[in-house]
Amino acid sequence: MHLETSLRLCRLADRAGCADTREPYLISDPKLHHGYDRLRRLRYLGRAARVPDSLYTIENIARITEELIEEAATKNVRYVEVRVGGRRGFTLLGVRGMLQAVAEGRRRGARSTGVASSTILTVVRERGPEEALELVEAAASCEECGVAGLDISGDEANFPPALFARACNAARDAGWGITIHAGEFSGPASIWTAIYQLGANRIGHGFRAVEDPELVDYLSTHGIPLELCPTSNLRLGIVRSWREHPLRTLFDHGVHVTLNSDDPILLGATLSDEFEAAQREQGFQDADLERMTGYAANGAFHRDVALAAVGTPAATP
Repeated sequence: MHLETSLRLCRLADRAGCADTREPYLISDPKLHHGYDRLRRLRYLGRAARVPDSLYTIENIARITEELIEEAATKNVRYVEVRVGGRRGFTLLGVRGMLQAVAEGRRRGARSTGVASSTILTVVRERGPEEALELVEAAASCEECGVAGLDISGDEANFPPALFARACNAARDAGWGITIHAGEFSGPASIWTAIYQLGANRIGHGFRAVEDPELVDYLSTHGIPLELCPTSNLRLGIVRSWREHPLRTLFDHGVHVTLNSDDPILLGATLSDEFEAAQREQGFQDADLERMTGYAANGAFHRDVALAAVGTPAATP
């Protein structure tokens, strides 16, 4: 899941009584848009501009990360990969400072809950390949930051994966896994590109693979996990209903689909909500969900940690 620093700091500021509670100006209602445009407008509603710079401290970043782990623990989550992006945090605290703060929050969360975790560095396409490479190089030099993977997210249509080949190569040299947001706002071609040009180990979302039978076969044969987030797809207007979501089709074709909560605060859905909806709307049985959990544990970038966290039975695909 994404840490979504600005939204969590907004909540922290609200509790402390120091948030700017004025409604942000919106050019248009998010409901009038869909896909990535809707996502950007939803994020604007809780954007970091409503939070003073003074709240971007090492302690506060550690605190909101610890809270994320604690919230996951209440849903019986045992292993979390925390995606960390956000230019403001990296600018104010430095890449090392930001990631060290997240690592400290993860350590605290592990001590209080027993939930294991790791960090995935997220770079946003719109900020360009040069910034992506700089972030990766800075993070890779920080062994204590506990980064396990690189995520390329953002505007799929206008910033194709190939632009970020150097950043992915640097991440691979650091021993990280690679996950690429693809097949969410763009079609199957974006997934092929992520695999062949960037060497993606996993695909973020990727549900539009269902549009290409050859790609479905390839994903199944090679065991490349898809990080599916059905509620996110519905609330961004990309899929019309749970029953129309291709989760079931992909699962039945042997693709290593996993369920994920994406942005829990922004989208109002937990991992438990996703599991419950999958059973209610698409008829998945407990054994099916256990299989998905096995796919997730085996596809984790700290695989041994994830397997130990969920236990052997659940980790058997």
